[in-house]
Amino acid sequence: MAINLLSIQPHKVSRDLSGFITYVYGAYKTGKTTLATQMDKCLLLAFEAGYNALPGIIAQDVLTWGEMKQIFRELKKPEVRNTFSCVVVDTVDVAAEKCKKYICQQNSIEDLGDLGYGKGWTKFKDEFNEVFRGLTQLGYTVFFIGHDKEIKNNDGTIVGIRPALSNSTREVIGGMADIYAYAHQKAAGEMSVLTLRDPSGYIECGCRFKYVP
Repeated sequence: MAINLLSIQPHKVSRDLSGFITYVYGAYKTGKTTLATQMDKCLLLAFEAGYNALPGIIAQDVLTWGEMKQIFRELKKPEVRNTFSCVVVDTVDVAAEKCKKYICQQNSIEDLGDLGYGKGWTKFKDEFNEVFRGLTQLGYTVFFIGHDKEIKNNDGTIVGIRPALSNSTREVIGGMADIYAYAHQKAAGEMSVLTLRDPSGYIECGCRFKYVP
Protein backbone atom coordinates (compact mmCIF):
# COMPACT_ATOMS: atom_id res chain seq x y z
CA MET A 1 0.00 0.00 0.00
CA ALA A 2 1.34 3.39 -1.01
CA ILE A 3 1.74 5.93 1.82
CA ASN A 4 0.56 9.49 1.23
CA LEU A 5 1.16 11.69 4.26
CA LEU A 6 -0.82 14.56 2.73
CA SER A 7 -3.97 12.45 2.75
CA ILE A 8 -3.98 11.95 6.53
CA GLN A 9 -7.05 13.38 8.25
CA PRO A 10 -7.08 14.75 11.85
CA HIS A 11 -7.84 12.05 14.41
CA LYS A 12 -11.35 12.03 15.90
CA VAL A 13 -11.80 10.58 19.38
CA SER A 14 -14.50 7.90 19.58
CA ARG A 15 -17.65 8.78 21.52
CA ASP A 16 -17.84 5.27 22.96
CA LEU A 17 -15.22 3.02 24.59
CA SER A 18 -14.59 0.75 21.59
CA GLY A 19 -10.87 0.08 21.32
CA PHE A 20 -10.11 1.52 24.76
CA ILE A 21 -9.08 -0.02 28.08
CA THR A 22 -10.86 0.96 31.29
CA TYR A 23 -9.45 -0.03 34.68
CA VAL A 24 -11.72 0.33 37.72
CA TYR A 25 -10.39 -0.75 41.10
CA GLY A 26 -11.90 -0.48 44.54
CA ALA A 27 -13.16 -2.26 47.63
CA TYR A 28 -15.51 -5.23 47.58
CA LYS A 29 -19.19 -4.55 46.88
CA THR A 30 -18.70 -1.08 45.37
CA GLY A 31 -20.49 -2.07 42.15
CA LYS A 32 -17.45 -2.58 39.90
CA THR A 33 -18.65 -5.81 38.27
CA THR A 34 -22.23 -4.55 38.02
CA LEU A 35 -21.01 -1.40 36.26
CA ALA A 36 -18.75 -3.31 33.87
CA THR A 37 -21.39 -5.85 32.89
CA GLN A 38 -23.82 -3.10 31.90
CA MET A 39 -21.65 -2.58 28.83
CA ASP A 40 -23.27 -3.59 25.55
CA LYS A 41 -22.69 -7.19 24.31
CA CYS A 42 -20.52 -8.00 27.30
CA LEU A 43 -18.46 -11.15 27.92
CA LEU A 44 -17.23 -11.57 31.49
CA LEU A 45 -13.93 -13.41 31.89
CA ALA A 46 -14.11 -14.68 35.46
CA PHE A 47 -10.60 -15.17 36.79
CA GLU A 48 -12.21 -15.30 40.23
CA ALA A 49 -15.80 -15.99 41.32
CA GLY A 50 -17.97 -12.90 41.63
CA TYR A 51 -20.81 -13.03 39.14
CA ASN A 52 -23.18 -15.49 40.83
CA ALA A 53 -25.58 -12.72 41.86
CA LEU A 54 -25.73 -11.16 38.37
CA PRO A 55 -28.62 -12.67 36.37
CA GLY A 56 -28.28 -12.96 32.62
CA ILE A 57 -24.54 -12.33 32.46
CA ILE A 58 -22.55 -14.30 29.89
CA ALA A 59 -19.46 -15.48 31.75
CA GLN A 60 -16.49 -17.69 30.98
CA ASP A 61 -14.41 -19.02 33.88
CA VAL A 62 -10.66 -18.70 33.25
CA LEU A 63 -8.47 -21.03 35.28
CA THR A 64 -5.11 -20.57 33.53
CA TRP A 65 -3.34 -18.13 31.21
CA GLY A 66 -3.31 -20.87 28.61
CA GLU A 67 -7.12 -20.72 28.66
CA MET A 68 -6.91 -16.92 28.28
CA LYS A 69 -4.81 -17.35 25.13
CA GLN A 70 -7.40 -19.82 23.81
CA ILE A 71 -10.17 -17.29 24.52
CA PHE A 72 -8.13 -14.63 22.70
CA ARG A 73 -8.04 -16.85 19.62
CA GLU A 74 -11.80 -17.39 19.87
CA LEU A 75 -12.42 -13.64 20.15
CA LYS A 76 -10.64 -13.12 16.81
CA LYS A 77 -13.30 -15.13 14.96
CA PRO A 78 -15.77 -12.96 12.97
CA GLU A 79 -18.83 -14.73 14.39
CA VAL A 80 -17.58 -14.12 17.95
CA ARG A 81 -16.79 -10.47 17.19
CA ASN A 82 -20.37 -10.08 16.02
CA THR A 83 -21.63 -11.50 19.32
CA PHE A 84 -19.48 -9.56 21.81
CA SER A 85 -18.14 -6.03 21.84
CA CYS A 86 -16.89 -5.72 25.44
CA VAL A 87 -14.57 -8.02 27.39
CA VAL A 88 -14.60 -7.65 31.18
CA VAL A 89 -11.64 -9.07 33.14
CA ASP A 90 -12.61 -9.85 36.75
CA THR A 91 -10.17 -9.50 38.34
CA VAL A 92 -7.08 -8.18 36.61
CA ASP A 93 -5.19 -8.91 39.85
CA VAL A 94 -5.68 -12.67 39.37
CA ALA A 95 -5.21 -12.47 35.59
CA ALA A 96 -1.79 -10.89 36.11
CA GLU A 97 -0.73 -13.63 38.53
CA LYS A 98 -1.81 -16.35 36.10
CA CYS A 99 0.14 -14.63 33.32
CA LYS A 100 3.28 -14.52 35.51
CA LYS A 101 2.86 -18.20 36.40
CA TYR A 102 2.54 -19.05 32.70
CA ILE A 103 5.78 -17.23 31.85
CA CYS A 104 7.59 -18.95 34.72
CA GLN A 105 6.38 -22.36 33.52
CA GLN A 106 7.38 -21.62 29.93
CA ASN A 107 10.88 -20.67 31.07
CA SER A 108 11.28 -23.31 33.83
CA ILE A 109 11.81 -20.70 36.56
CA GLU A 110 10.24 -20.00 39.95
CA ASP A 111 10.08 -16.20 39.73
CA LEU A 112 10.20 -13.59 36.96
CA GLY A 113 13.37 -12.20 38.48
CA ASP A 114 15.15 -15.48 37.77
CA LEU A 115 15.47 -14.53 34.09
CA GLY A 116 17.80 -11.68 34.94
CA TYR A 117 17.35 -7.97 35.51
CA GLY A 118 14.09 -6.80 33.92
CA LYS A 119 13.84 -9.68 31.43
CA GLY A 120 11.01 -11.50 33.19
CA TRP A 121 8.96 -8.35 33.61
CA THR A 122 9.48 -7.48 29.95
CA LYS A 123 8.10 -10.89 28.98
CA PHE A 124 5.13 -10.35 31.32
CA LYS A 125 4.42 -6.91 29.84
CA ASP A 126 4.72 -8.20 26.28
CA GLU A 127 2.44 -11.19 26.97
CA PHE A 128 -0.21 -9.10 28.72
CA ASN A 129 -0.12 -6.43 26.02
CA GLU A 130 -0.31 -8.97 23.21
CA VAL A 131 -3.63 -10.28 24.51
CA PHE A 132 -5.41 -7.20 25.82
CA ARG A 133 -4.09 -4.55 23.46
CA GLY A 134 -4.72 -7.12 20.77
CA LEU A 135 -8.38 -7.14 21.78
CA THR A 136 -8.59 -3.34 21.52
CA GLN A 137 -7.06 -3.51 18.05
CA LEU A 138 -9.88 -5.87 17.11
CA GLY A 139 -12.34 -3.18 18.26
CA TYR A 140 -13.29 -4.63 21.65
CA THR A 141 -13.81 -2.53 24.72
CA VAL A 142 -11.64 -4.00 27.50
CA PHE A 143 -12.74 -3.41 31.09
CA PHE A 144 -10.35 -4.42 33.90
CA ILE A 145 -11.68 -4.82 37.45
CA GLY A 146 -9.34 -4.87 40.45
CA HIS A 147 -9.04 -4.52 44.20
CA ASP A 148 -7.73 -1.55 46.19
CA LYS A 149 -5.12 -1.12 48.89
CA GLU A 150 -4.66 1.52 51.58
CA ILE A 151 -1.15 2.96 51.91
CA LYS A 152 -0.27 3.68 55.54
CA ASN A 153 2.48 5.42 57.46
CA ASN A 154 4.32 3.68 60.28
CA ASP A 155 1.78 5.12 62.74
CA GLY A 156 -1.11 3.57 60.80
CA THR A 157 -2.30 6.80 59.20
CA ILE A 158 -3.75 6.25 55.71
CA VAL A 159 -1.81 8.38 53.24
CA GLY A 160 -3.10 7.08 49.94
CA ILE A 161 -5.18 4.63 47.92
CA ARG A 162 -3.87 2.55 45.04
CA PRO A 163 -4.56 -0.79 43.33
CA ALA A 164 -3.67 -3.93 45.32
CA LEU A 165 -0.91 -4.91 42.89
CA SER A 166 2.84 -5.04 43.16
CA ASN A 167 4.58 -1.90 41.92
CA SER A 168 5.83 -3.55 38.73
CA THR A 169 2.45 -5.12 37.90
CA ARG A 170 0.71 -1.83 38.62
CA GLU A 171 2.97 0.01 36.20
CA VAL A 172 2.18 -2.46 33.42
CA ILE A 173 -1.59 -2.47 33.89
CA GLY A 174 -1.95 1.18 34.85
CA GLY A 175 0.07 2.15 31.79
CA MET A 176 -2.34 0.27 29.53
CA ALA A 177 -5.49 1.97 30.83
CA ASP A 178 -7.10 4.90 29.02
CA ILE A 179 -9.47 5.35 31.97
CA TYR A 180 -8.02 4.55 35.40
CA ALA A 181 -10.69 4.98 38.07
CA TYR A 182 -11.24 4.32 41.76
CA ALA A 183 -14.70 3.06 42.84
CA HIS A 184 -15.73 3.98 46.37
CA GLN A 185 -18.51 5.24 48.60
CA LYS A 186 -18.14 8.77 49.94
CA ALA A 187 -20.14 7.73 53.01
CA ALA A 188 -21.56 4.47 54.32
CA GLY A 189 -24.80 3.51 52.59
CA GLU A 190 -24.37 6.00 49.74
CA MET A 191 -24.18 5.11 46.05
CA SER A 192 -20.67 4.37 44.83
CA VAL A 193 -18.83 6.98 42.77
CA LEU A 194 -15.84 6.84 40.42
CA THR A 195 -12.87 9.14 40.95
CA LEU A 196 -10.94 9.65 37.70
CA ARG A 197 -8.67 12.51 38.70
CA ASP A 198 -7.17 13.51 42.06
CA PRO A 199 -4.77 16.47 41.94
CA SER A 200 -3.71 15.76 45.53
CA GLY A 201 -2.30 12.38 44.56
CA TYR A 202 -4.03 10.68 47.49
CA ILE A 203 -5.99 8.44 45.10
CA GLU A 204 -4.06 6.87 42.23
CA CYS A 205 -6.17 7.38 39.10
CA GLY A 206 -6.18 9.15 35.74
CA CYS A 207 -7.78 9.56 32.34
CA ARG A 208 -6.46 10.16 28.83
CA PHE A 209 -9.66 11.95 27.77
CA LYS A 210 -8.83 15.60 28.43
CA TYR A 211 -12.43 16.80 28.81
CA VAL A 212 -13.47 14.17 31.36
CA PRO A 213 -13.52 15.90 34.77
